[in-house]
Amino acid sequence: MRTQILITTGGVALIAFASVGASTDYADLQRIVTEHYDDEFLSRAADYHSVRLVLFCVQSGVILASLGLLVASCFGKSGRWVLSLTRGKEWLGRLVILSALYLGLALIRLPFLIARFFHAKEYGLRHDSLAGFLLDVSKSLGIGWVLVVAIGLIVLGLFAALPRWWWALSAGMVALLAVGYTVLSPVIIDPLFHEFRKLDNRSLENRLANLGRRGGIDNLEILISDAGRRSRTANAYFTGFGGTQRIVLHDTLVNNFDAGEVAIIVAHEIGHWREKHIYKGLVVGIIGMCLGFYVSHLILGWCVDNRVGGLSGRSDPGLVIPAYGLYILLMYAAMVPGNWVSRQMETQADLVSLDLTQDPDTFIRARNRIAHRNLSEVLPSAWIEYTFYTHPSNAKRILMAKEFMPLE
Repeated sequence: MRTQILITTGGVALIAFASVGASTDYADLQRIVTEHYDDEFLSRAADYHSVRLVLFCVQSGVILASLGLLVASCFGKSGRWVLSLTRGKEWLGRLVILSALYLGLALIRLPFLIARFFHAKEYGLRHDSLAGFLLDVSKSLGIGWVLVVAIGLIVLGLFAALPRWWWALSAGMVALLAVGYTVLSPVIIDPLFHEFRKLDNRSLENRLANLGRRGGIDNLEILISDAGRRSRTANAYFTGFGGTQRIVLHDTLVNNFDAGEVAIIVAHEIGHWREKHIYKGLVVGIIGMCLGFYVSHLILGWCVDNRVGGLSGRSDPGLVIPAYGLYILLMYAAMVPGNWVSRQMETQADLVSLDLTQDPDTFIRARNRIAHRNLSEVLPSAWIEYTFYTHPSNAKRILMAKEFMPLE
């Protein structure tokens, strides 16, 4: 599933899903791995993902160190200098500093993005050109800049104008933006990166429509994206909100998997739709935002009261620097609880898929084929899965299917 939430500013998820699925006894999981994957595949997948993990950790370290140096500086002086450039317009000063910070972090991330691109090409997962990749990066950066500037100006403007309740109003405003983004993204943002078409296989279309009706969805919309022009990986996701909800299948999935396997994967996405996971994800995000904004209220308020970094007051544009640094820290802090919630949703969707299809054998075959095609790390270290994985490991999903008892 691709849950599209505009921003999740820190905090621990306060809603929990009942633990479901297979036993997590490590010996059982190792047997699954031995049964379904050979040593060559496991070694190649481990090598691929170990490099990606190193790149992520180094990138995160550089970003945090750079922000630390900025926050340790006299950012009040930066605010006064920018105010002199903007002729005293505080909102324009915030815009300038926000844009400079965003661009600076983008430049830090760029070499790591390019390294991951060439690493994926080396392992045969991508086949697009560097120029096409950089065009996609540029589009993403442009969209991200608009969102960061809009949210930053709203939040810092409220911080200056309403010292006591700015954090609650900010959470409410960003929540509305998150809902709007989730509604519009499938019809405005996604087409900037992919072309979409209707499913042109009438037999498969009827099969999936019947599956949707069994899952309680009468108006199931399924689109095919042209992901294959960039990558060989196969995937599917559920996106949208209200009238823009739809399931998107990569063309690499439809073209290379049989009808039963595609039906299993679509049933998983129907599980997200039926269980209202996008709505629940937005609720989790809003709760996280409230907690994150309240923490920011305490920390930024203290910074202003104590004139940290030479701040002149709540409207000082220099406040953008510690606020941005705090935002990045809270995003990292939100990763573990956010991923935990996501894994519970994915497990629930897997169970819906098994319940709708009553076909654990095809479920296992589809998971195996996706893992091989996407070079997945099927049983990562527990701490890696806990920290970074939005889905349960492939071994856990297969074990759950093996323990599933179809109806007679």
